[in-house]
Amino acid sequence: MKYRILAIAGILSLCWVLVVGSLKSSWAMQKMADFRADLGIPSTLLAQTQWYTPPGIPVVGCQTRPKWNPPQPNIETTFQKGSLTISRFRQTALSSAVNALPERSANNRVGDRNYTPREEITLANPTNFGERYYQDVNGQPVNNDPIIVIHETVIPAWQTVRFFQTYNPRDSDQASYHTLIKQDGTIFYLVPPDKRAFGAGNSVFNGESVKTNRLYASSVNNFAYHIAFETPPDGRNNGNVHSGYTDLQYESLAWLISKTGVPDSRISYHKAVDRSGSRKDPRSFNTQKFQQLLSLYPKSQEIVIGCPAPFAQPSAQPSLNPSF
Repeated sequence: MKYRILAIAGILSLCWVLVVGSLKSSWAMQKMADFRADLGIPSTLLAQTQWYTPPGIPVVGCQTRPKWNPPQPNIETTFQKGSLTISRFRQTALSSAVNALPERSANNRVGDRNYTPREEITLANPTNFGERYYQDVNGQPVNNDPIIVIHETVIPAWQTVRFFQTYNPRDSDQASYHTLIKQDGTIFYLVPPDKRAFGAGNSVFNGESVKTNRLYASSVNNFAYHIAFETPPDGRNNGNVHSGYTDLQYESLAWLISKTGVPDSRISYHKAVDRSGSRKDPRSFNTQKFQQLLSLYPKSQEIVIGCPAPFAQPSAQPSLNPSF
């Protein structure tokens, strides 16, 4: 009888360990699923990340229209030989700032109008961004004014960058922002502003959206500039709120957006443009604090969102069932 009781107790203990272990595993998997829900990526791909060497410099400019039947993978962007510099992401010639990557100093702090964040180039893999177009997938002209869409990462910045630098052959797995702002205010440049980052699928801004793939819903991506905050550690469970973003993140965001020349009325959030109703970012965003900082910076056009030069539209009417 004694041994039978011990055996039953041992079995119950083992079952308890298995249940607790399963719950912990499910909790960890849910945390990763929260990030996938925000970016729309499957869990298996997060284990396939690797650091990425750019193939050169993305050719400047936009394309006429998307392909009706794109290949798999659909890599739209062409590259030329050369090394990437900050000038590929913003026109440093228009700024008094030097082209070097500045280190933070004691005088480079929040509220200082000489504030210059640290800038780093971390180009996304070509599968994770594409061209901006002058026409939608049906050949209809599009000329939307640029907008800014603010996001957050849900996971650490380095994990986000690593995923964006991963080869993702399936369209449904591809995602990117144009820029990412770390908690220390560092700006990562991921996608040039004349290219289309895949930041918000099935989205609309004040009735404006552009369809660039016949298999997917229209979105704001063709005319949006996507900026993301790195989420604080207590917000990586993707709850409704968290402790908020750092002062340096707000300062860098204001500094960056001021260089786009985009009017305040065309600055939005992922949760505002999303049509699926599943996006909550940026959570705990202090709009008043951001607007106060933004008002202190003069607007410029160091960051040209969209096509940097006028484009001559073809005179012939485009086919509504293109073969290219």
